[in-house]
Amino acid sequence: MDYFKDAEGRPETCSRMIPFGSDKKWSGVQFSDGSCYVMGTAQFVLGDDYERVGSQVERLAADTRLLLIARVQGFDELGSLQGSPQPLGFVGIRDQIRPTATETIAYFKDQGVRVLVISGDDSHTVSGIAAKVGVEGAERFVDATTLKTESDVERALVCDSVFGRVRPEQKKQFVLALQKAGHTVAMTGDGVNDTLALKAADCSIAMVSGSDAARNVAQLVLVDSDFASMPKVVAEGRRSINNLQRSASLFLVKTLLSIAAALPFIAAPWQYPFQPIQMTLISAFTIGIPSFVLALEPNRERIRGRFLGNVIVRSIPGAVCSVCCILVANVVGYYLMGLDCEQVSALCVLLTSWIGCNLVVRLSMPFTAIRSALLVVVVGGIAGTCLLMPNVLCIAPFTPDMWMLYIIVAAIFAVAFHALDLKLETLHAVRIRESE
Repeated sequence: MDYFKDAEGRPETCSRMIPFGSDKKWSGVQFSDGSCYVMGTAQFVLGDDYERVGSQVERLAADTRLLLIARVQGFDELGSLQGSPQPLGFVGIRDQIRPTATETIAYFKDQGVRVLVISGDDSHTVSGIAAKVGVEGAERFVDATTLKTESDVERALVCDSVFGRVRPEQKKQFVLALQKAGHTVAMTGDGVNDTLALKAADCSIAMVSGSDAARNVAQLVLVDSDFASMPKVVAEGRRSINNLQRSASLFLVKTLLSIAAALPFIAAPWQYPFQPIQMTLISAFTIGIPSFVLALEPNRERIRGRFLGNVIVRSIPGAVCSVCCILVANVVGYYLMGLDCEQVSALCVLLTSWIGCNLVVRLSMPFTAIRSALLVVVVGGIAGTCLLMPNVLCIAPFTPDMWMLYIIVAAIFAVAFHALDLKLETLHAVRIRESE
């Protein structure tokens, strides 16, 4: 609109417009009759004269976005105010709080996520809305204009959760300060003023209804423009990462086993105990099928620690115990029992499969119906295949001495596997807690 009508209905054309700026928090207009008006944040429009309307602003801005309309003498060449603004009235804009907002905030609170509200709006308004949706500490709001230095920001972030009058560059400063303190930061926003913080955050989320700039820098765009979708997004991310960690642990065990088992047999006088068809059996039932099933399962467990560290910690017990089983079977089988290479090979295949089953048990805890069925398939598949196709798999018939050796070694290393796994998990959990 480039004109308005005065009290007598006569049109007045606009001769100059001062666009809104996030730094000055107001916009202005000058009409052909010489009158000039501004509309924006009362604190920024009035400056030192803010105390004239301060009590009214605090009362009205409890849950309403408040804009002051004031008459001014004019604007200079740079668009700055001239003269002392004369307040004419307020315009209140009340945001419609989504009915799912409280539930979404409660979800993140239950998940141990600290929710901060960082807005360019009046601190009282931000505090009132944050309190309605259940943000902790909403009553202790901070006016970001009082935060002058980086240390001020860092101190405020320690105990406060609601910040108003935050400039775009300050939003980025908040994100960097949280990252400096060791936090993983997710930032959501939909305006141009949020782009700096979105780009700096570890995870940036924008609304499809927001500005092009925000959508372009965001890593994730909510197509329904509803933050209530975030619990589903988090759940899907946790399912993918947690299940991928479990599957990767199974595959890494085979890799570590292959490397660690091959090295001793380069110098040892024994024949390498595995044939390709036997490794296919072990891979299919202790890696392929379990990883396929576990990767598709729902998993809402909180992600903790680093991906690679989590995978290695879960893989080491299985790889170490498998290699030890192989070495024990070769030493005892050849030197104490006088077994031939086919018999020792059969022992190594079943002992390695046994450790693989223990790893599947460990990764499946706590058990569900699907995980219990998976364990039955793994154990039954290995046993059934060895019984039905011993010639194809080159599995020699077991003698009483072989059964005795198998049972003793399997029992010892089953205990060793779970003890080593528990010890490494405990040490890893302590390191994660210290890093958090």
